[in-house]
Amino acid sequence: MRTKLLASAAIAAICFGSTAFSEEAVVNQDGLNNSATVDQTIDASLTPTGLASNENLAAVNQTGDENEATVLQGHTPAGIDNFVTAANSADVDQTSASGATVGNVATVTQFTDTAAGSAPNSVDIDQATAGTEAQTADVTQVGGSGNSATVAQGLDDDQGGELATVTQTGSDNSTVVAQDGNLDTASVTQDGTFNSASVDQDGSGDLAIIDQLGMDNSSNIEQNGISARAENVQDGVNNDSTITQADTSGNGSTGIPGYDPEARVLQTGSDNTSMVAQDNLGGGFNQEANITQTGDANDSVVLQSGEGPGFTGTLRANVTQTEGSTSTIEQTAVVGNANNLMARVDQAGASTSDVTQTANGPRAVGLTANIMQDGGSDASVGQSVDNTSASNGAATQSGGVLATLTQNGGSSATVSQSIVGNASSGVTASITQDNGASADVTQTIAADGASNMLATVVQDGISEASVTQTFNRDGSMNFSADVIQDGSGNDTTIVQSDNNAGVIPGGPDKDVFASTNQVGSGNGASISQEGRAFPDLSLNAYITQIGDDNLASIDQDGKTNASTINQIDGAAFNTASISQSGFRVEGTITQTGDDNDASITQQAGDADATIFQSGNGNVASIDQPSGRYLTADIAQTGTDNGGSIFQLSGDGNTASILQSTDGNFATISQSGGDGNLAVISQTAAGNAMGSITQTGTGNSASISQ
Repeated sequence: MRTKLLASAAIAAICFGSTAFSEEAVVNQDGLNNSATVDQTIDASLTPTGLASNENLAAVNQTGDENEATVLQGHTPAGIDNFVTAANSADVDQTSASGATVGNVATVTQFTDTAAGSAPNSVDIDQATAGTEAQTADVTQVGGSGNSATVAQGLDDDQGGELATVTQTGSDNSTVVAQDGNLDTASVTQDGTFNSASVDQDGSGDLAIIDQLGMDNSSNIEQNGISARAENVQDGVNNDSTITQADTSGNGSTGIPGYDPEARVLQTGSDNTSMVAQDNLGGGFNQEANITQTGDANDSVVLQSGEGPGFTGTLRANVTQTEGSTSTIEQTAVVGNANNLMARVDQAGASTSDVTQTANGPRAVGLTANIMQDGGSDASVGQSVDNTSASNGAATQSGGVLATLTQNGGSSATVSQSIVGNASSGVTASITQDNGASADVTQTIAADGASNMLATVVQDGISEASVTQTFNRDGSMNFSADVIQDGSGNDTTIVQSDNNAGVIPGGPDKDVFASTNQVGSGNGASISQEGRAFPDLSLNAYITQIGDDNLASIDQDGKTNASTINQIDGAAFNTASISQSGFRVEGTITQTGDDNDASITQQAGDADATIFQSGNGNVASIDQPSGRYLTADIAQTGTDNGGSIFQLSGDGNTASILQSTDGNFATISQSGGDGNLAVISQTAAGNAMGSITQTGTGNSASISQ
């Protein structure tokens, strides 16, 4: 049976018998406000056992504005078990002339018996025309497997705001929606397994939504235009989501509120994958990606790029994952106002996070990474800023680089931060870990007049921490590294370097500070600071260890130095060493406990060295060659102590050793200079020895044993 209508049509085709028969309905309409309805269904009251419905074919062709087409295929109601349904096919083609109002509506519903099985159904709706009134396409496919739906709407200059809705149940179904024009909306819902959905939108202000329930489903959304939004919800395992959003407009999205573009992915289940790629090639701002994955072994990749000349920021990525998942975030902003790159990752259960942020431009500023993990996770953060300003005085400040990591359960963290560009400031890393972790922080600024580099590490358990900070240009200031560890067997290494030498346009470098605090036993700490040829105004290093079997070492190369090591309150078997090369240096070691060893070496200047050790078996040595107003003081209380002070040249130097109890040894040697004073006092006990050697005139020496 073949029917062809040129006006409004309502067609009902019913077939009886034990075998399936083919029915075809064709409707052609030309004009305005036409309506066509094709009904190819089987009524439930006409269903003897074993009845097979027909292979239905429907084609509706409408030319003009505000036309409406409705196609129903299958049987009514859906889900009757005694049907064996063959394939249904519906083709709706609605076109309008250029500049028309449009406003066409197409609705296709196909039923398939889910219990008895069926051949696949197919729908093809073509509304590829432009106008000012919205077109609507609605597809519903119930049951069966291998169903397909294709919807094409709009043209490049379409302003109507098209709407496409596809709903599919069953397995191996596929949906393809393509929309051109502005303010379009596509919504796809699939319930079943091995389904696929694809939405392609080209225009401004478009919205795409894909909702899939089941396993092994795939979703793909591609949007090209400003102020695009995409949402994908998947519930099941082994699902895959891909969202690609690009803004190639030369005018960009400046002045448009909200986020351009914005992507949201919600996946519930295990072994799911998500990839979001957002790009501004023309101009624009405010890219946002929000990924939430609940389940085991999920994977998320977010790629955000603002490379157009009119890009004004911001890039924002938020990822939430559970149980052994992997997150990768890459954010890049180039030229223009490359600013405000923000990444946030929240993970549980032995997960992995990798964040890379790059901003290049004269106003490159505002890189923020925030990672929270538990259950033995790994985190890596790489942040870099390149400010192209040529000189310190003419520079536009850049910087504002911040990484914050919070981990528990034996996790590891690696942070690398760098700024290139004059007058830059603000590099900060903060890491908090517990239950035995490792942290590695590397910070570098290569810029004239740069300032403010801060690293803070707080650890609990058997942990390791390494901090490396480097300034490479003139007039830099404000290093700061602070490591706090609570527990036994911890190890800390801090290296700070100010490497550039030469003319200082903005004044000398200053304020280099390092501090480590360890509570527990068997800990080790090392601080190395290197100044520059021109005097740095301040280099400071402090180590405090509370517990047994601790090790501490400080090495400073610079000017106006100060180093302090404290190992106190029952801290036995400790070793402390301070080596300073510079001017106006100061070193202090305080140890209480047994079998301590302390050594200070200073390359003179207005130097001052003090060692105090209380306990048994201590050894102390101070060596200050050569230089000016040196002062050295050793005080040891306990058994089997030894002390040695050597000062080379200078006037008015003072050396003093006081040792109490048994088996003490002391020697003082001062070479050169006049009016030096050396005092050795060992209080009347044991096998004490004392030796003073001074070269010069007007010196004074006193030994009391």
